[in-house]
Order: sequence, then structure tokens, then C-alpha cells
Amino acid sequence: MVYSRNIDSETLEFGVSGKLLWNALLMFDRQTHSLWTHITGEAISGKLKGKALKELPSTHTTWQEWKKANPTTLILSKDDGSGRRYNKDPYEAYYQDPLKIGLTPQKHPDVRIPPKDQVVGIKLGEEAKAFPFRYMGNFSIINDRLGEVRIVVIYSKGRKTAIVFNRTVDGRDLSFEKAEDAGDSYMRDKETNTLWLVLTGEAVEGGLKGKNLQQIPIMVSFWFAWIDYFPETKVFQDAEQSTQDNLQNLAR
Repeated sequence: MVYSRNIDSETLEFGVSGKLLWNALLMFDRQTHSLWTHITGEAISGKLKGKALKELPSTHTTWQEWKKANPTTLILSKDDGSGRRYNKDPYEAYYQDPLKIGLTPQKHPDVRIPPKDQVVGIKLGEEAKAFPFRYMGNFSIINDRLGEVRIVVIYSKGRKTAIVFNRTVDGRDLSFEKAEDAGDSYMRDKETNTLWLVLTGEAVEGGLKGKNLQQIPIMVSFWFAWIDYFPETKVFQDAEQSTQDNLQNLAR
């Protein structure tokens, strides 16, 4: 999850507290030393308790894909001047062991998905939904609805990409599908046959050329962390079940 660090016209600077809440990282701000959970962006203690950081849209993808769409992007270097080397990921063993969950028991164990499975988590208003990587195939474009918001979820296993857009444009609900003639970098809407870039949500050819889909904030998370914070979350299932759900959602 990505957040704005501006609160009440003040720009905060954050660090890692070393503390956990329900096995998820707690941040602190250096101005007030309040503690913040990175899952929801809320301050849980300190002077700013009860405040919430504004969520910003983000894209989970590879550097290669991002650089292709955003060629002038700067990158954070691992060279911090200390001479330390970061060639090996210190969390590699943790990621590879499905039995390693966290330091404390889960608050809301949920067997719908294995706890170490990764999900695309979306929270809009009071509605939350998780889209497990395992249920979305090698390349999936999923038309769905969360509360009153129509969304499209795009996932590419090969490109390690996950991104979500609002699929309503100028008051019109669009439904998307793969652009078989253009490759995995594009999708088409069924209503106008416009061609859209998957990574940016920009219409590049067709009747809606020049329009842009509004990106929805997401969090790529382990299932056990997401469900502890959002126990009422819905779960996207396999392709056959989701097709039936999508038809019902679109008809409402």
C-alpha cells in the first residue's frame, strides 16, 4: 500500500518501529512518534491517534514493465554509502516456508485460502475483497463490483503485475476483455471496442481514445495479514465461480 504522508497540512517522516500488530508492520512518524499500521494507514497510538493517511494508487509489477510505460522513472538505489551489500534477500527463507506465518497467533484464522498465499486486497468504504494470485490464472482480466464501484482487476503471473481500475468512464460502465490481437499489454472494452493500455489505463485506439481509467488503491499482501485486519472480506474464487458471480453482479 502507498500513502500520502501529509496530515493536517504537515508532512510527516516515517520509520520502522520494529513493532507488530497482528503480525503486520507498525510505522512511527518522527514528528510526533505516533504509531501507524501499514495495512490501514491509521495511527493507533500517540498524538495523532485516530488519524488516517490518504491511500494512493499503486501498481505491483516488474521494473521492466514499469520502465517500459514510464521511461523517465527514477529508482531507489541500494547503495546507501555504508558499504553494506544487499545481494541476498534476508526474508527469502520466510517467503519460501509456507508454515512460517508470524510471531503471534492469527486473530481471525480463515481457511478459504492458505495463509501464506498472496492476494490483491481492495478496500472501498465498508467493502473489502481479496483476489488470490492462485485463482487468477496466468493472465486475467476480471470485471467485478465492490459496493457501488465497478472495478476491473488485471493480473499477469508472467509479468508479476497486479493493478485495479474503476471501469466507469463518463458515467458509463464498461466491461473489459483480453485484446487477443494486441497482446497482454492491452485490453478492450466490449461496449466501444476501444483499446486500453493495461499498465496505465489509457485508451490508445478507438472511440474513447485519450480517456483514462481511474486507478484504485490496492495492497498486495499475505492472506493471513489481510484477513486479520479485514475479517469480513469477500474472496474471489476460481474462474468458473467468478463468471457466475460476475454475471450476477453485472445484472444488479
